[in-house]
Amino acid sequence: MKALAPDWFMQNWLDSEYQQYVVMAYLQSVQQHFAGNQLHPALPDLREHYNRGATFMQGKGSLSASFPRRVRGIKGPPPSIDYVSDVPDDNFMTEIDATLAFALPRFRQAVAEGEQRWADIAQALTLEPVGLLPLRPEEGYLFVYATQQRKTDVYQFRLTLYASQVPGGRIVRFRYLESVQQGLANTLENIKLDLIRRHTHLPNPATFRLESKQPLPVAETLLPIANQLLAQAVA
Repeated sequence: MKALAPDWFMQNWLDSEYQQYVVMAYLQSVQQHFAGNQLHPALPDLREHYNRGATFMQGKGSLSASFPRRVRGIKGPPPSIDYVSDVPDDNFMTEIDATLAFALPRFRQAVAEGEQRWADIAQALTLEPVGLLPLRPEEGYLFVYATQQRKTDVYQFRLTLYASQVPGGRIVRFRYLESVQQGLANTLENIKLDLIRRHTHLPNPATFRLESKQPLPVAETLLPIANQLLAQAVA
């Protein structure tokens, strides 16, 4: 995905037309990922750029006040010290204003589109436990598969830190283990039992299946959404 630097709107500030081109090229890349249902890292990256730009615009007054001032002279009456700020010239702030005024509404619209796509996909997924859940379901296995496919991807998962910026409120670590074929003699329950036999460090793992009605990108979409769904399921 075409990336933007964290301070992209502070760069090339003498050419706001060029910055508009940069914004449109970035958004085109984001939309291409959205069209392919590749939501991560495009959506969180886009949301971060919008939040950073909006925060900058809201804090412009305090930013200007934070620049050092130097004494220019004495004015009056009554006598008073005349200060001049070392804030960059007006053209600097004007060009940044123009750049962000162009970018922020487009970022906001793209974030809304991405979040709606995320919500639609999450609603269409099925997350259910395989067998009984242990009293401490923070670690176990996740079986990922599409309805029309027999291949199941097996991941080990572990819920770790609480993080408000992560969907679901907790970070989930995934580790790919293997891919197996489902069948009459190899049900999800049997796959779970085989994992318990081979991985004795997890004698009673929390095990879930994540079923998608259509093939979707695993790393870019299914696992990020699984992070949210798993964190909610074990809350």
